[in-house]
Amino acid sequence: MQLAHPNVKPSFAARFSPNGKYFASGSADGCVKLWDTVSNRCFNTFVNAHDGHEYLLTSGLDSSIKLWELSSSRCLIQYTGAGTTGKQEHQAQAIFNHTEDYVIFPDEATTSLCTWHSRSASRAQLMSLGHNGAVRHIVHSGTAPAFLTCSDDYRARFWYRRNTH
Repeated sequence: MQLAHPNVKPSFAARFSPNGKYFASGSADGCVKLWDTVSNRCFNTFVNAHDGHEYLLTSGLDSSIKLWELSSSRCLIQYTGAGTTGKQEHQAQAIFNHTEDYVIFPDEATTSLCTWHSRSASRAQLMSLGHNGAVRHIVHSGTAPAFLTCSDDYRARFWYRRNTH
């Protein structure tokens, strides 16, 4: 299936809707397109969804997480203070939550989850994940305050935050 027309920059990311009826794709030109999964036709385009800028969230073995603006090759925000040692032995990825209000990262040394406010980089909270080994993979729901962690302790744990209102 081709997501873009000829002469349009390629798509770099795609996510399905919760009901599976459509999906969104993001491209290098800063556009976000909505696609019908049955007809494979684009039914809506958000031109310059992020003012034409592309962003990349990276994490490294030094436990630092950075948000990069790709067009200028500059680091916009650095999220620091993930763990007590500051060094990781194994790779782990930082991710956004479903609203992109928070950046979350599993700290290997403490087997805890670190969170930061995505725009201010202020540390939000440290939460014990209850694993007995390094968290190797974390994935967040695209629509709800829920995520899944997988660890070297051969366990997968599902986390969900109930609405407190």
